[in-house]
Amino acid sequence: MIRYPVYLDLSNRRVLVVGGGKVASRKIPALLKGGAVVTVVSPSLSPELLALFRSEKFRWVRRRYISGDERNFSLILALTDKPDVNRRISARFGGFVNQATPSAGNPAALPYVQERSPVLVAVGSEPPDPLLVREVGEFLGEKMKETGIPEYAREHTLLRQILLEDGWPRFEIREVLEKFSLGWAFRHPVREERLAGYAERLDETLVRRLVDRL
Repeated sequence: MIRYPVYLDLSNRRVLVVGGGKVASRKIPALLKGGAVVTVVSPSLSPELLALFRSEKFRWVRRRYISGDERNFSLILALTDKPDVNRRISARFGGFVNQATPSAGNPAALPYVQERSPVLVAVGSEPPDPLLVREVGEFLGEKMKETGIPEYAREHTLLRQILLEDGWPRFEIREVLEKFSLGWAFRHPVREERLAGYAERLDETLVRRLVDRL
C-alpha cells in the first residue's frame, strides 16, 4: 500500500503532541508555523520546547498521557519513547496519528519538508525512512536554490495573483502562465532576462506591477 500524500491547513486546528523530547522539538515548530493550536502532554520538555512554552507558544499538560487525552483534536503526534504507548494512542483515536516509530500501525507518516518560498519540497518514502527522506529533501532544496527556482516561483505566484485581481478568466490565466513555464525559466535563468520576456508578451502596466511586488 502506498500512502496518499496531502498538505493540511492546520490554521486554528487543535493538535495534540504526546511527548516533549527531541522528536517533538523537531516537529512542534512546524506545527506552530502552520497555525496549529498545540497542546503538549509530557512530564518534561526539552530545553527548546521549554523556551517555546515560556513564550506562550503552546499549552503544556505536565504529566504522562492518560486514556482520553486524545479526544477533540484534529491531529495527534504520538512521540513518546515508548512504542506501545504510541500504538495505544493511535488505536484509540479515530483520526490520523503520527507515531515517533514508523510501523504498520502508524496511519500518518509526516514528510521531511524543505521550504524554498513559495515552494515547499515535501519528501516521503514507503516504507517511511526518516533519514532517507531528510537527505533527499535537503539535496533537492539545495538544487532548487542553485537553479533559481524559488525566484521564478515567486514571479509565477505574483503574476497569477495580479491576473486574478484584474478579473482574468482562469483559463486565460493558465494560458499566460504556460507561456512562462519552468522550462522557459531554465532557458532564462537570470531575473532580468525573465522580466524582459514578460515585457515582450504582457501589458507594460501589468509587468510594472509585478516588478513593484518583487
